[in-house]
Amino acid sequence: MKFKLMILSLSPLAFLTIIRNFLFVTKDSNNQGLNIIGFLKENLILIVVISVCVIWIIAALIFYINFAAFKWNDKNGGYSVCNISENETASLNFFLTLIVPLLLDDVNTLKGALTLLFLVTMICVLIYKTNLFYANPVLSVLGYRVYEFSFQENTEYGKKPYIGLCLGTVKENQVIEYKKISKKVFYIKGI
Repeated sequence: MKFKLMILSLSPLAFLTIIRNFLFVTKDSNNQGLNIIGFLKENLILIVVISVCVIWIIAALIFYINFAAFKWNDKNGGYSVCNISENETASLNFFLTLIVPLLLDDVNTLKGALTLLFLVTMICVLIYKTNLFYANPVLSVLGYRVYEFSFQENTEYGKKPYIGLCLGTVKENQVIEYKKISKKVFYIKGI
């Protein structure tokens, strides 16, 4: 699920890359319309980049549906939370990280496409290694909140600090249902 939420979190970058770079060469140097082979030759890199972005967005939609199903199955519950605080800036800070690759104007060139690939790869590694996939701008827009919390009396997880993704609100000492997403990140729901 961690990988799927990471793909979902980067889907705005794919969408914005399409919008920003959807300009194909349709005429040659003599201002004549290109035939299909000429069009493909002139726009091959841009077609590949936009195709990857479209596939990324479709995968993100599928993964969101998968996450919606994930949160309803096999939940644990009956434990109260303490030391709960909402992390309101996580999604905003993460979204600003997505803006950096948009400074590239030349994804229709090999150099620009490779630079975008390198930046997206570095962002993916950062997200995966640091558990920042929970700071997901898509989930934030859809109403999810990020909480830092501890369990009060859960013998399996103890009183260590955890991150909770919640559609709605959770208050101090509230009993929750939870499902583990990764080592320190849970989907939580107040009951």
